[in-house]
Amino acid sequence: MAEQHSDRFTEPEEHYAGYEVYDPDGEKIGKVDDLFVDENDNPKYIGVKTGFMGTRPTLIPMNVVRIDERRRVVEVSQSKSKVREGPAFDDDEEITPEYEERVRSHYEPGSDSRPGAPAGDASQRRGSDLDEQDELRIQRSEEELRTGTREREAGRVSVRKRVRTDRERLTVPKRREEVNVERVPVESREAPEAKIGEDELVVPVTEEEVVAEKRPVVKEEIRLRKEVSEDEELVERDVRKEEVDIDDQTERGGRHGHADDR
Repeated sequence: MAEQHSDRFTEPEEHYAGYEVYDPDGEKIGKVDDLFVDENDNPKYIGVKTGFMGTRPTLIPMNVVRIDERRRVVEVSQSKSKVREGPAFDDDEEITPEYEERVRSHYEPGSDSRPGAPAGDASQRRGSDLDEQDELRIQRSEEELRTGTREREAGRVSVRKRVRTDRERLTVPKRREEVNVERVPVESREAPEAKIGEDELVVPVTEEEVVAEKRPVVKEEIRLRKEVSEDEELVERDVRKEEVDIDDQTERGGRHGHADDR
């Protein structure tokens, strides 16, 4: 079973990273993305991402490739179409014996069924990831800021009654009776016949007294009413947008284009 990222093989792996991969006709297949070794840390497969912008990873056995150190190029003995038809590989998956058998069967001698192509076409198509029959689609995404509202508790209004004691002073008018004693001399000829004896006369004297009484009296009402007011709040957030740069190096183009990010 092939192993990936061995500590002993870190330097060769980094050395081959970025090498361009071509088929016998000079058509670019992709770039070396990874290196897989066996239990003895000998190179066994190279990982190549094919297709436009490297969207399809696949493995190529070392026995069908030749490495040109000077040109930093890997030449595959199979055609570009053959490699692109090879078993796809997910970086997160483990290389199982079953998968290795599929890879060996695909690249074994005599299994290349690539169609023939004139030499002139090969030179014109060198370095291309797009065949005439292909349609490659790339999605450009961007983040949109969407806003809404939700209710939250912004605070509370509490009304609490408490008792306070004050001293009040009121002036209350009141009446009372008083007894005046007047002594008047009586001439004898006008006085009635007097009788000598004891007697007592009682005259009641009254007055008003102040009576204070306390009773609760409603003075006012405290009314609470909720009302809804509307205002606006400015929201600022950072959003990410993808941009696509197009490098058109054809004879009719010959310029760099920048995709609109609308």
